[in-house]
Amino acid sequence: MPLSITKEVLFYPSHLKKYLSFAIVNISESNKLVRKIALNRAKSNKKRYLVLGIVLVIVLIGLALAFSMKEKIFNTNSEQKNSNQEVKESLPLFPNYEETAVEAEDGLLEVTNEQSNLVLVNKARKLPDGYEPPDLTYPIVPLHGASKDKTLMRKEAAKALEKLFEAAEADSIVLTPVSAYRSFDRQQSLYNFYIQSHGEEWTKAYSAYPGTSEHQTGLSIDVSSPNFGNMLEKEFGETKEGTWLADHAHEYGFIIRYPEDKVEKTEYNYEPWHIRYIGVKHATYLYENDLVLEEVMSPK
Repeated sequence: MPLSITKEVLFYPSHLKKYLSFAIVNISESNKLVRKIALNRAKSNKKRYLVLGIVLVIVLIGLALAFSMKEKIFNTNSEQKNSNQEVKESLPLFPNYEETAVEAEDGLLEVTNEQSNLVLVNKARKLPDGYEPPDLTYPIVPLHGASKDKTLMRKEAAKALEKLFEAAEADSIVLTPVSAYRSFDRQQSLYNFYIQSHGEEWTKAYSAYPGTSEHQTGLSIDVSSPNFGNMLEKEFGETKEGTWLADHAHEYGFIIRYPEDKVEKTEYNYEPWHIRYIGVKHATYLYENDLVLEEVMSPK
C-alpha cells in the first residue's frame, strides 16, 4: 500500500523535506491567490456589467425621451399646421380693391364687379353709368304702411330679408321695409332735395352722391319699425328693434353698413337702419371681428 505524501517525505533527505514542505505551502497559497484573483475578477466583471447596464438603461431612456419629444414636436407642428389651414380655410375671401375697379373720367373708381354680393360702393367707388341690377324682386314681408314699390331688392337679398323678418317676428320684433333699391335718377332727385332742405354738409354725411349709392346695387335696404314711427333716425339703434337688428342681421347675411364707431372708415354718419346684404359667411366674419367693408377691402 503506497504511503501518503507526508509519510513519504520522512524517507527523503532532510534538505528535500524542507523543499517539499515549502512547495506544498506555496501551492496552497497559490491556490488561495488564484481563487482570490478569480473572485475579484468576478466582482469586477459584475460591477462592470452593472455599470454597462446602467449606461445602457440611461441611453435607452434618452432615446425614448428624444423620440417622444420629436414625436411631440411633430404632432404639435402638424396640429399647428392643420389649425392654421383650418383658420385659413375658414376666413372668407373678399374681393381685391384694385382688381375690382378702374379709373373713371370723373376721378372716381368705377367698380367692375357690380353684380357681386361683395361689391364695394362708397364715396370713392361708383357703379357703372346706367347700372340696374338684373334680378330685382319684391320680398314677401309685412309692409306696415311702407310702399311696396320701394322694397325692390336683388333676388338673393330679398329671400334673405324674408328670413330676417320671420326671425324678428318670432322674437316679437316688428320691422318695416322702408326703402331698398333706388335708381340713379331716384338718387339724384333725393340728393338734390337734401341739398336744398338740409344743406351740403348734412347731405354728404348721410346721402350718397348719385352713382355711388349702395341702394342702387339692390343689396341694401333701410329698415325701421312701426313702434318707432317707421322713421330713419339714429335713435332707432336704441330701440329694442334696432338692437335686435344689430345683433341678428349677420345671421341672415346682412350687416349694419354704417356703424357708429366706423364713421372715419365709411365716411358716413351712423345709420342703424341701413343694412347691406353680403352673405352669411362674410357678414358673420365682419360682425364677429367688428369690421366694415372698407377695412377688409382697403387699397394696399
